[in-house]
This record gives sequence, C-alpha cells and structure tokens, in this order.
Amino acid sequence: MKILILGPIINEKKSGGVAVFDEGLYHGFLERGDEVKIISDDKSKRINNIVVRSSFSFCKIAKSIQKEEPDLVICSLKYALGIRAYKRKWKKATYVQVFHGFACPINGRFKAWLTNSSLRWAHKKFDHVVSVSQLTNAINKKINLINSDKIITNGVDLEPFLQNVKKEYDFVYIGRLFKDKEIDLICDAFVGLKKIRPNLNFAVAGYGDEERLFLPGGKYHNDCITFLGKLDSDGVKDLLSKSKFFISLNSLEPFGIVFTEAIVRGCNVITQSSSGCASKFLKKPYFHACDSLNSEELIQFLENIHKEFVNISFDERKSIAQALSFKRCADEYASLCERK
Repeated sequence: MKILILGPIINEKKSGGVAVFDEGLYHGFLERGDEVKIISDDKSKRINNIVVRSSFSFCKIAKSIQKEEPDLVICSLKYALGIRAYKRKWKKATYVQVFHGFACPINGRFKAWLTNSSLRWAHKKFDHVVSVSQLTNAINKKINLINSDKIITNGVDLEPFLQNVKKEYDFVYIGRLFKDKEIDLICDAFVGLKKIRPNLNFAVAGYGDEERLFLPGGKYHNDCITFLGKLDSDGVKDLLSKSKFFISLNSLEPFGIVFTEAIVRGCNVITQSSSGCASKFLKKPYFHACDSLNSEELIQFLENIHKEFVNISFDERKSIAQALSFKRCADEYASLCERK
C-alpha cells in the first residue's frame, strides 16, 4: 500500500504531539511493509520527507499527491483544508482527516470559531474522519458539531526501551508552555511542596509563551525548579526514564502520546480524570487522577502521592508499548483504505 501523511514533522524549530504522531505513524507503516512519505512545510533531519514550504500551498501539495499516486492520504491540522484541491488532482486515494484535539474559546473566540468553521467545511469532503480519543470525539461532536466515524488511539515508540534507570527527578512536566496547560498551578504547588519536603525536585521541559516564567527575572527562575528548555525526541525519552512522576493537568487535552510514553518508560502519571484515553489505566496503581482546583489542594495531593510511587515492571511496560504501538495504529488506519 502507498501512503501519504500530511502534517508537521519534528525539527529544531518545533515539535509537539502531532509531529510525534506523524513520524510515529510513518514508522508504523514502514514496519507493516508499506511505502509511506510525509508532506510537510519543513525539512526533516530524521526522515526523507517531501517539503512544500507553505502548508497553505494546497495546489502544490495536490500536485505532489498526484505525482505520488497514493492509496491512502492522512491529513492533520490545517493541511486538511486543501481537501478539494487534493481530490481534484487525485481521486483514487482514500482521504482521512485526523482530529488530535478541539478548538475552544480559551485560546480566542474568533480563532476558535474560524478553526471550527473551517474544519466543519473540510470534514464533509473526507472519506473518513478519525478522532484520537473519546474526549476529542465527544467535544467535537457535542459542542463543535463535527462528527467522527472512527476513534483510533495514538501509538507509542518502543525505542529506546531501558530496564533500570536511576530516578533523578521526583516530578516532571514535558510539553508546550502555554496558559491552558496549567503551568502556574503545577509550579505554584511544587514551590509550596518544596517548603514541606525540601529534598524533592521538579523538572520542566518545553517551549512556548510561558517559557519566560523560567528565564532570568521570571516567576519560577530559582533553585526550586529545574528548567531544561526544549528537548528533542531522545531527550524526552531519557528525561521520562529518569523521573518518578509525570504531571500534566490540562483538563481540555486528550490523553496524548506523551502520557503513554511516560508510562512505558517507568513514570507514574498524574493528570485530570477527564483526559481522553485515561480509562485504559484508571485501575492501575501508577495512574493518579487529580482534579485539584488550587495549589493548596495540589500540594497535599502531591505530598501524599509521592509516597505511593510504583515501579512498573519491564514486562508490563513492554506489553503496553506493544499493544499501543504505532504499527497497531497504522494497521487501523490502513483498514480504512477503500480501493477505488
């Protein structure tokens, strides 16, 4: 089978869950023995991708699709808006739109309206619309009036997969540094926790608008919190392996790739109970649902939870990684392909 993936790739300029998804799915298809390429607006140093410098150059992307003659085209984010141009150039493919999350007014009412209006227009033209979690599907269906016909949870990389790594950090946050990620809540709580338990340590890795909080003169530029900046993919895996607890408390975010990566690399997870595919782990002793609304509640929660750290066995981590692998993910996307 011949597949094209349209979306961002990982490089020194940017990363994020969708880029990790694109490259993970790319390797999942390769593992199946398929022929697969990624079309993106940046050149990757990791894979040989097709570059169209502006992701809004839909006619140029359409010409690339026509040239490649794929069986299956998988589109994420703004790349989906070119669906009419793609189909005019190459009708023989099955076109799949992927929803990784949902637009909401917290990031600007007009931006949310524009995004949802564009996606509602585009998704009617696709052969299939996939959500990566139950939460994403529910919000888009009930609030944004955009339906999906399939839910395919994200995969996770198996490598590097280490058995015994010294835990250097008690708590770690890895991800984009934006207001809706509850960075203030998490950091305020840890500063308070540090006064009670001075030996505990916390590391933050990421980039974004709230990065200024960790730079000289910022609210959290102190010895209490270790700021590591933006890490590459291997750096993220290494940091997770060296940490006891991964924490992320954005109640509007599906249970993303980084959560599963954290678990398979030995982290216990702390997140909101609303997170998308949390149901897979709700009864596990290393999964902690936290719905604290203020730093005082979160301080008490973290102090109690730190005493309950669970070593996840190598066999269980490997079993989870294999069950949620990107090859499994690729198999599910491939099953959508309709021969034309």
